[in-house]
Amino acid sequence: MGKRIILVGATGRVGALTLEDLVKAGHEVVACARGASKIPASRQVEPTTLDLHDPLSQVTDVFRKMHADAVVFTAGSRGKDINQIDALGAMKTIEAAKAVGITRYVMLGAMYAADWLRWEQPQVKPAIDALADYYVTKNMADQYLIGSGLDYTIIEPGSLTEQKGTGAIQVEPDGPGPIPIPDVAQCLADCVDLPQTVGGIYNIVGGSTPIRQALTAKR
Repeated sequence: MGKRIILVGATGRVGALTLEDLVKAGHEVVACARGASKIPASRQVEPTTLDLHDPLSQVTDVFRKMHADAVVFTAGSRGKDINQIDALGAMKTIEAAKAVGITRYVMLGAMYAADWLRWEQPQVKPAIDALADYYVTKNMADQYLIGSGLDYTIIEPGSLTEQKGTGAIQVEPDGPGPIPIPDVAQCLADCVDLPQTVGGIYNIVGGSTPIRQALTAKR
């Protein structure tokens, strides 16, 4: 039976494909974005305007009206507004979920963002140094979610590519690497239906293990 999902960032590169995958899986999706008018409405898709710059009270009001089962957060500023969107914006949606009784939360992160102690490793450091401030804000969002008490999953992909998805990934590679955007979207959508992923932080790149198998392998 499909769930009702709040998707934050539904018009982004990852979010738009996550929306498609959630619909294919039979879910109803409250597709949230600042430019929600770009999202076609359907029986399974309810476009909803949500601006992460708004006060927490307004974000909470939006969530309260939706009576959802889970939140999937894919919003990002692509480096233009990282404090307000990637950090504080994520934190507002976490608090809004808690306030209205939503316990399941799936977040799109960035590879190794949750574990800053790894940032000095030789195979990791160049990627971190190239986006240092971004990684700090993503770490803040990750840590806030981890400490929230919600049933969280964090998907932390390597560098996103516009290639066609393969349906397969590698979890916890030795270092950063590329991954097609459709495979990242599929991971996010699949996690909604995989209780085994609760409490998991997945660093992922392109690989050869089918996505669901990779996500549900014993950690």
